[in-house]
Amino acid sequence: MIAIVAGAIAVVVVVVIAAAAVGFVLSGEEEGGGGGRGGEVRLQVGEIVGGANATPGEDGSLAMARPGVSSPVVDVYTDFACPHCGTFDKANDPMLKELAVAGEAKVVFHPMVVFDESRQPAHGNALRAASALRCVGHGSRWLSYQDALYEHQPSSLETEGYATSELISVGREAGVPGAEFERCVREEWYAAEVERVSDGYIDSGVRGTPTVQVNGRTLDQDDIGTPEALRKAIEAAS
Repeated sequence: MIAIVAGAIAVVVVVVIAAAAVGFVLSGEEEGGGGGRGGEVRLQVGEIVGGANATPGEDGSLAMARPGVSSPVVDVYTDFACPHCGTFDKANDPMLKELAVAGEAKVVFHPMVVFDESRQPAHGNALRAASALRCVGHGSRWLSYQDALYEHQPSSLETEGYATSELISVGREAGVPGAEFERCVREEWYAAEVERVSDGYIDSGVRGTPTVQVNGRTLDQDDIGTPEALRKAIEAAS
């Protein structure tokens, strides 16, 4: 876990056992890119094959749930520069998607920047990646791009990564077309908003990443160390 401690960043090692990736075919695709007009992205609900919707939020989050499913709510806060977040995603993302598709939970992803601006290049890496993700307005493509960003995650906190050109090429690989997407990434339309939302998460009590909350209760790190432990904690809160 990457934790905020007295204004600084402390690295707390969390052991996570990686699970095999589960493929999800995404439907609900529409023509056009993720961009909107005038520096604002148009949000579109996507669909995960199996019946769950992928719904982008105005704050840059994305909710996965079958129609009508509102509980338990599993909030996942991650930072793209955080190595433990990449490990967490690899291990738990397939299971979280399975829960959403099965109608057993509403899963909400909250990309954020946990690193202080003085902590470079980690802060810049996280900010560019989270800002670029907000340039993807279609829910299904949002999920594909999030997966691709973790696949291209910098190898360490000290490694420069997520260059603008890379973010655009990764978007193309993830099926995010459109000149407006590229413009949004290049001009960092959402950088200031990502900073504002991240500050709000921190002010609300999110003290590090990855953080998982179930119905508003923050899980212990032991509860998110493996997919089995996380599923058990989610079921216990249901």
